[in-house]
Amino acid sequence: MKILKEGTIKFTKPSEFNDPFDCDPEHDTENLEEFLKSQPDLVEKVLKYRNTNSQENLKEFEAMKCRLKAAIENGHFGQEASDAVGICSLTRDPLNLLMWAHYACNHTGFVVEFDIPLESFNLPSDDVTYFEWLIPQPVTYQKKKPIISFSDDIDVKMAKQFLIKGVDWKYEQEERVIDFVRKDGIHKYDRDTILKSVIAGMRIKPEHYDELKKIVTDLKNQKLNVDLFKAKSVKGEYGVFVEGRPDLEIKNPNKTLQADPES
Repeated sequence: MKILKEGTIKFTKPSEFNDPFDCDPEHDTENLEEFLKSQPDLVEKVLKYRNTNSQENLKEFEAMKCRLKAAIENGHFGQEASDAVGICSLTRDPLNLLMWAHYACNHTGFVVEFDIPLESFNLPSDDVTYFEWLIPQPVTYQKKKPIISFSDDIDVKMAKQFLIKGVDWKYEQEERVIDFVRKDGIHKYDRDTILKSVIAGMRIKPEHYDELKKIVTDLKNQKLNVDLFKAKSVKGEYGVFVEGRPDLEIKNPNKTLQADPES
């Protein structure tokens, strides 16, 4: 309700996700020494913090490498990297039956639709309501966990860390907004710009639907262009449709999202 009424939305840190494999890639430690040597400022800070002299530096460098390798192997390194961000998970498909069952309380809840203008993403902003220019990025689905190498480019590392999930989740057709600045928490978003509609579930209680109607009416009175729709069952099929929204087609994730058979 607060997404609609207050213009706030939740960004979650990955350690709180329901999938323990999410944002938990493998790490290749073979290039560990090359990585540390490529980060002289970081190494210098550690050596200064440890208060070592020039003769002890080599020994401390080896100890640093061992500590980093241990942190990678016990999972602390990966968890700290993941929990340094907040993630807002969205879907491209508002008609998926599993999504309605799992995330909308067995079709009794509702879907909030955003229309995010891609042309605004290159415009930086210092405003705390900068959700509008954070780019939703598609998740890909694989059988095998990605392996991060320290020689990978930063964009490749980020994709392997945050944008790959197991193939069982492909029905979600997920897009993620990753916040590196505000991180996890309840944050403002640009409701006036990107909020487009609300789609009530086919099992929503009448009193809840009436409450949604009142909220949408209030938003319209505030000059927000928001519409309210209701999902209905497709006769003779296992599916739902939204009356008045022919642009929302039933999507088959098995056709639109194919996992890499070699991954």
